[in-house]
Amino acid sequence: MKFTDLKRSLDGGESFSVYLIEGEDAYFRTAAVKAIKEKFVQSPEMNFVNFDGDDTDVAELSASLWALPFMSEKRMTAVREFYPKESGIKGSLKDFLNNPPKESVFLVVNEKPCESLKKYPSVCVIDCGKADLITLSKWIIAYLKGRKVSISYDTAQELAEYCGRDMNRIKNESEKLAGFVGEGGTIANDVVYENVYRDAEHKIYEMTEYIGKKNFGAAVSVVNDMIGRGEPPQRIIVSVYNYFRRLLFIKISGMTDGELAEYFGIRDYAVKKSREQANKIGAKSLKKAIDKLAESDYSVKIGKTDEFDAMWLNIFGIMTA
Repeated sequence: MKFTDLKRSLDGGESFSVYLIEGEDAYFRTAAVKAIKEKFVQSPEMNFVNFDGDDTDVAELSASLWALPFMSEKRMTAVREFYPKESGIKGSLKDFLNNPPKESVFLVVNEKPCESLKKYPSVCVIDCGKADLITLSKWIIAYLKGRKVSISYDTAQELAEYCGRDMNRIKNESEKLAGFVGEGGTIANDVVYENVYRDAEHKIYEMTEYIGKKNFGAAVSVVNDMIGRGEPPQRIIVSVYNYFRRLLFIKISGMTDGELAEYFGIRDYAVKKSREQANKIGAKSLKKAIDKLAESDYSVKIGKTDEFDAMWLNIFGIMTA
């Protein structure tokens, strides 16, 4: 189930013996653990045990899973970044996954998927991947309403996009902006633009927009800003590569703006602007730039080319194409 469905599941009395909490959004992963822990565990100091995947002794983990709770409905064992191979799931751990006792709850909290655990019927997967813009915008509006601050739906979407749909950043930036405008204030587009640092993808969009308008000085300024804020040159190369791949896909796919928006998880307006950029650059130039960026990324990784040289050569190459 999606993280956004977890509360409804818990409130409805649904429970599982094993929760596999996985996905790239750390805020959702932490919130999922908190919600499940609060639902089932009394006296967590006695009935909650935490293991780190890198140093986990499977025998100790298994012993904790089979231990009885103390003055609590359930005992909970959590392990983070735990990716056992199918052959490594054996003995009492396998017995638990096949027939878990009702007094125990097992939480596996991973950033990446673990297919070997998903094969057991006792496992409920909680998807903590990045949420879509609609969900995030509604969250921002509700959160700021609680702070007695207003924001329009479109501006909330802009804020979510600026933050790369990362919930930790969204929460922190929402809190910062609420303090900036004060109780009873309104967060407008210009407030977001002036006070929230855009993530790499947004910066690449700006750079590409300036290149399309032949405003090369502004494009270089965007790149310098990214570097000044600690963005590694190689990551900029990869970001430009991924962004240009999207532009090429939009250019040649034949899908409608609505279909593309759903496919990429972005707004129709963002697709429209990307299509305009793709049309300005052209499919041939996009393909040429993508190939060169991929080549440069590989060259940097094997130590053949300096990452700063590769980044600037590619950016100037795109400008003069």
